[in-house]
Amino acid sequence: MTTNIIILTATLLSSLLAIFALNYFINSRVKGKLSEIETPITIDIMKVVLFICSSMLLAEMTTTFQTLVKVLPSSFAGNDLLIQELFYFTKFVGIVLISFIVIVWLSILMFSMVQKGKSIFIETVNNNTSAVILFSGIVIALSIVTKTGLTPLLDQFIPYPTLPMYH
Repeated sequence: MTTNIIILTATLLSSLLAIFALNYFINSRVKGKLSEIETPITIDIMKVVLFICSSMLLAEMTTTFQTLVKVLPSSFAGNDLLIQELFYFTKFVGIVLISFIVIVWLSILMFSMVQKGKSIFIETVNNNTSAVILFSGIVIALSIVTKTGLTPLLDQFIPYPTLPMYH
């Protein structure tokens, strides 16, 4: 029971961290291109889609982390167990966030190719809803595809105990 509460809390905190980082990234990319009183709806649409996609990927960590929490007590105990769990959770969050950064980068690149060199951030600032919807579709599609392969990738990092082989 307490393990599940810890997993829930850690997942919520990592989601909040990702949302904060995404909000900062988008605000920094559109800052200077807008006046102080101008706030196009497309910026909010873009943020919502990126928040949902990052949370969808972060949710894939829970099953892998639950498996890890069941496996680690056979090798560690006490404070070492807690440190190892924290280490692996941080590693999982890092892998997921790097995957999401790659997805966003590929989405920006694909949008630029489809729209013949246009920048999604300039289109967002210009309140071009159709461009933001196209970009959102690209991000969602890449996130769904990546989501299916993320759990097996994270499972590779679980240190399953090895049985000695006697000959």
